[in-house]
Amino acid sequence: MNTFFIKTLNWFISLNTTVLSVFKLMVWSRSSKLYKKNRTNQKRLIILGNGPSFKNTLESNFDFIKKQELICLNHFAITEYYTQLKPRYYFTIAHDLFLDNTKQEYKNASIRLFNTIADNTDWPLKFFITYEARKEKRWQEILKKNKNVEIVYMNVTPVEGFKWFRYYCYNHGLGMTRPHNIMIPSIHFAIFSNVKEILLIGSEHSWIKEIHVDENNNVLFFNEHFYDKEKQYKEYNNRGQSAFKLHEVLATIAAAFKSYQELNEYAQSRNISIYNCTKGSFIDAFERKQIEEFV
Repeated sequence: MNTFFIKTLNWFISLNTTVLSVFKLMVWSRSSKLYKKNRTNQKRLIILGNGPSFKNTLESNFDFIKKQELICLNHFAITEYYTQLKPRYYFTIAHDLFLDNTKQEYKNASIRLFNTIADNTDWPLKFFITYEARKEKRWQEILKKNKNVEIVYMNVTPVEGFKWFRYYCYNHGLGMTRPHNIMIPSIHFAIFSNVKEILLIGSEHSWIKEIHVDENNNVLFFNEHFYDKEKQYKEYNNRGQSAFKLHEVLATIAAAFKSYQELNEYAQSRNISIYNCTKGSFIDAFERKQIEEFV
């Protein structure tokens, strides 16, 4: 197969995915004015992942981390470190946190989370969540009780196609690489904010070694967090409802790691460095450093 044919084929594939992305943007994306207003002028942002290494990293570097601009994720607020560190930004896109049509256990966990944020946040907090959550009222009613919490809606529309097209959408907050986990939107925002350094801690993302299929063909996994009380396997599910099969789980994981590669290329195009400061992390896209190197 000659080089010209391959290039032509790739061009048509990019054209097709670009057109599909334009359609998705027209249907799903909304105004990004408020998202743009929340850029930061800081040199560095640290993203606090909830992986098992987080606690040791924090306790060894507490004073340094506390002084930085921080992004926390998902259920971080239920831990004592939330009020100690007072992060400036909070990100979540998990459907089971804002949908009412989900399993009761997920709904109970989300009510606990939002009440904890509303009750304990005595500093200015930017709370980022997908536009899809805007139509759900339960979580909003809880957070709006606290004047310190500003809700910021973001476009998590997956954008694919020509690089110039993707980067234009990223730069204007219209969409992002496929957001298969909350780390991806938070990194996008950090790059969008034009900081010079992005540090990741507590970001093992070692899901592959934790996948298990039981005798009933249920796909189970243990997504370990530093705040877990016990090791408990859970079912991979779609929006807290229907279960995923193994091929769907593996495809999702592969897409997430591909997004990291794309994010690193995007950051480099803007002269921004992303450093993975997580020991034992499976993320192979970003340069590895120890957080002590920044202290």
